[in-house]
Amino acid sequence: MNTNIAEDVDAGLILAAEECPPEKFEIYHSFSSHDKVIIRKLMAHGPVLIRGGRGSGKSALLIEAHRRMRQAGTTFSIYMSLRYLPLLQSDGAEYVGHFCGLLSKAISQELSETGRQVDFEYSEDVVTLQKSLLTLARQLDQRIVILFDDAAHIGREKPLEAFFDLFRTLSSSLISCKASIYPGVTKFGVRFDVFNDSTVVEISRSDVSKDDSYFLDVILARYPRLAERSTFSDRLTPEVFSKILGRAVVGNMRGFILACNRFDSVDKISIPDLNSCLLAMAQDYYWPLMEEVAPKLGVYEPLIDPATSVFEKIIEHLTRPLQHATKLIAQDRVTIHKGIVSEFAKVFEILEYLGFLAKREASRAMKSGGRGAVYAVNLCSILEKIPTSRLTIEMIDDWIAGRSELSEIHLSGGMFSTIELPELSADHALGILDKNIEILGKSRAYPYGLTVDKISRLKQAGIATIQDLWHTDDTTLQEIEGVGPAAIKRMRDVMQQAIWM
Repeated sequence: MNTNIAEDVDAGLILAAEECPPEKFEIYHSFSSHDKVIIRKLMAHGPVLIRGGRGSGKSALLIEAHRRMRQAGTTFSIYMSLRYLPLLQSDGAEYVGHFCGLLSKAISQELSETGRQVDFEYSEDVVTLQKSLLTLARQLDQRIVILFDDAAHIGREKPLEAFFDLFRTLSSSLISCKASIYPGVTKFGVRFDVFNDSTVVEISRSDVSKDDSYFLDVILARYPRLAERSTFSDRLTPEVFSKILGRAVVGNMRGFILACNRFDSVDKISIPDLNSCLLAMAQDYYWPLMEEVAPKLGVYEPLIDPATSVFEKIIEHLTRPLQHATKLIAQDRVTIHKGIVSEFAKVFEILEYLGFLAKREASRAMKSGGRGAVYAVNLCSILEKIPTSRLTIEMIDDWIAGRSELSEIHLSGGMFSTIELPELSADHALGILDKNIEILGKSRAYPYGLTVDKISRLKQAGIATIQDLWHTDDTTLQEIEGVGPAAIKRMRDVMQQAIWM
């Protein structure tokens, strides 16, 4: 008999929108006016790609668009997450076969759940699938919108040409395809012209001055106590708190939620408490991301060390004036010469993808001549390297208002000249699947990870790697002594976090 164990109580902790139970989605998610514009584009005619880093809220927008179309009932929509191992491990014709089969099942399930008495033919080839979709649109007398979540991940570009070919082939006046992608995903294939075959929508919430109520709205919806003036000391208000926290994580929603969670047990929030939170985020969130993501990057895994070095040098550049007392407040945005960005293109994409920095402008004239891209840098890492590591109200005001002029990194400075980029192997497989199950244990990379007891029970059952766990069904897991439904859910959640971005 399996036993329920206290450690399973918080197995429902939610970080990713696609893992949120449908009945709780509305409770945990709210949308700004900027978000609502994107949602309308997702519901409208025409192909759309929404692009944003890890944890920026792409899945939530897709799910909300699907919810609204379902409620309106005037459009037949399908939300489909492409988190399937067969898709991850295949390419070309094999990928197309898996994709068409999974989409056929998703359409049939949506027809059943919405009570539409129409059959949909299962297909593993794209021509039949396309014809079946057009027939379905005519039978329903409705436009069809297909929302593909997690379509493209950095480090997994190999099957992307097949995906975007399908995306283009299925799109028509009756079928609107939408997909979420990440920065740096560039292999659209020869048949897909990203500017003519789709509308690309960037998700950017980092510049708080453009939507200065967004993060406060999130706090009001999810953390009502943090929206009360009485929760803060004299020098902080809910408005300032929400803005500086949003700016600190360069607008990344996952980072913002994790930061807010740190104030659950704080009775009165002062600047030193905020200071402690940002420093803890630097140590417990940002740097462990490098460790967590490295084995998921496939061919780009060797670039994690150069990415770490590049970011450390950027932080050193931004905080050096304070170390020499030539400035009192560190610059939080930097223009980097286009030659450097070009040389370390994938490194910057990885840093942007992980939320260490966020691109603000693609090209801006530099004082010393030439042009460069403008990046905002997360404040947690900056604060960690400031000599005093002490946050002041002057820093908060300056960073929120964006008053300080941009720092610059020039090509002639040779700042990154000592960083060597390794040769990348074309057939580097994803290392995460062969990792020992022990890496899913609680750690800074997996704060909601498994206990030593659960890992031991899995190993005794012959489940030694993450891939083994993926291929073990719930019925088999439940036969393990001490593993109940809550423990299985936790295992699945942590495994998803490990495999997917």
